[in-house]
Amino acid sequence: MRPAHIIRILPLCAVLLFPGCSGNSPEKSETGSENKTVQQQASKIIEPCDLITAKDAETMLGEAVKPAEKTDNQVVGQKLCLYNPVNTESTEFLQVVLTQDAFMPPGGIPTASIYKSLKDNFEGMRTDIEGVGDEAFISTGGIYIMSDGYYIQIGAGNTSNETVRNKLIEAGKMAVAKLNTLK
Repeated sequence: MRPAHIIRILPLCAVLLFPGCSGNSPEKSETGSENKTVQQQASKIIEPCDLITAKDAETMLGEAVKPAEKTDNQVVGQKLCLYNPVNTESTEFLQVVLTQDAFMPPGGIPTASIYKSLKDNFEGMRTDIEGVGDEAFISTGGIYIMSDGYYIQIGAGNTSNETVRNKLIEAGKMAVAKLNTLK
C-alpha cells in the first residue's frame, strides 16, 4: 500500500477513534448551551485545497502534481485534499485536512474538542510548534494546527525526517495565512 493511502486514512481514524476514547464531551453551562471556549463558531465552509493550492503543492514538493483528490466526511466536519505527484515513481505527497464546525451537522463534536482530544492522545509523542496558528504540534501523521476555530492537519511523509518536518511547518504557516484571508 502506498504511503499516501495510509496517510489519507489516518486523519479519519484519528477523528473517529480519539474523541470516543477520551471520554471528553463538550462542556455545558448551567443553561445547557455549549461553552464558547470549547467551541468557537466558524461559520464559513472553507475548502482545504484553497489553503494549499496545486501550485503551492508543486512548489513545496519540487515536482508536478496530479489534480487534487478530494473527499468529505460531514459527520465529523472534515474535508480532505490530497496532492499526489505526476511521477508514479515518486513517494512525495501533500495532504491537507480541514475540520470545521460550519461543515458539521448539528450536535456534532466541536472542532476544538476534536483537536484537544488528539493533542491529549499524542501526549509524549508530539513536538509542540510555535508560530503556527493558535497552537500546533507535529506527531505521527503530520502537523496538527488549531487556528481560530478551524483544525488543520497536513501530512507530507515521515515526521521523523527533518526535511519533512520543515516542509510541514512551512505548509502550516501558508495554510493558516490563507485561512485568515478566506474566513
